[in-house]
Amino acid sequence: MTSIASMFSNGGSAPDGPGAAVAARTEAILEGRPAAADPMASLKELADSLPGLDEVQAVDEDDTSELTETERKQKDKTESVIRTAVATGNAVIWVIAQGLERAAKGKWWRRSHTTYEAYVNDLTGRSASYVRRLRSGAPLALETAAQTGRVPHPSQIEETRKAQRQHGTEAAVLLFQVVSEVTDELGGKATAETLEAVRKELPPALPEQARATIERVARRTLGHGGSDDDPAAFEEDSNDGVRIRTPDGETGSPGTQHADGNDGDDIEDAEIVPEHLVALKDALKALNTVNKAVTKDVFTQAAADPDDAAEYEKVRQAIIKRATAIRNKALHAPKG
Repeated sequence: MTSIASMFSNGGSAPDGPGAAVAARTEAILEGRPAAADPMASLKELADSLPGLDEVQAVDEDDTSELTETERKQKDKTESVIRTAVATGNAVIWVIAQGLERAAKGKWWRRSHTTYEAYVNDLTGRSASYVRRLRSGAPLALETAAQTGRVPHPSQIEETRKAQRQHGTEAAVLLFQVVSEVTDELGGKATAETLEAVRKELPPALPEQARATIERVARRTLGHGGSDDDPAAFEEDSNDGVRIRTPDGETGSPGTQHADGNDGDDIEDAEIVPEHLVALKDALKALNTVNKAVTKDVFTQAAADPDDAAEYEKVRQAIIKRATAIRNKALHAPKG
């Protein structure tokens, strides 16, 4: 069985401390060994390791000053606790699945409950159908955690299981790992939606060495545009990119001329379009303008001056992060 404690070795969680103590106790319970610590005490210890609220300096809402050394330490400590708590919570989900797998096999509920469904609901407060999904996803979740040090949550596993069915377990684990790494690099977080977006763009068959293919697809799909050394990272002009759906419903590249002579930048009369939709269309119009202005040549010339190399790279990374943030908002938005 995959070690639950091993799930805390990476991914922003420390292998030691209160979070790992909770994991060690749950693992001991599953294996019938004496447990060394009370999990509630371990969780309290984790919460108590946060900076005292009265020690945190309040600042004005519009304050954009640099963090002080004390604030940086408080921030780092708090984020460490949060990551550990998140990893603990994600791991416990799969511990529950493992436990209920045993309960189902042994039919331990047969004297106390009339049905397995009633037993599950009484024990966990969850529906049996939800738990079945956990049980079916647990093997891949545990394998993913063991190989990557990151504990996936159920919605992520639902996506990687689809990849598993088509490409196999190793490819499914790689999909989770690569998308997590690429989104981290771009300043975001891997979600079920980003995993789905990359999975759908994978070729029908992956080569034996699948990582390079998955990474290339992930970078293209999630907004990186390919490696900096790849001449295909930019088209001849940035206007010749992925085909998008323009406000009038036509599909074409940004800047495409339509039959009525406009270039797809115009939006409908605001009087007949809901306010929020107008805001989105205004944003699309602004993005089209930026897309036309930011060409391959602009980047090339900006990178040419060695005296401005550091500033150029700072701006380039900021553009990547802003573009990725907008893309992630759109990916996570409700579908029409």
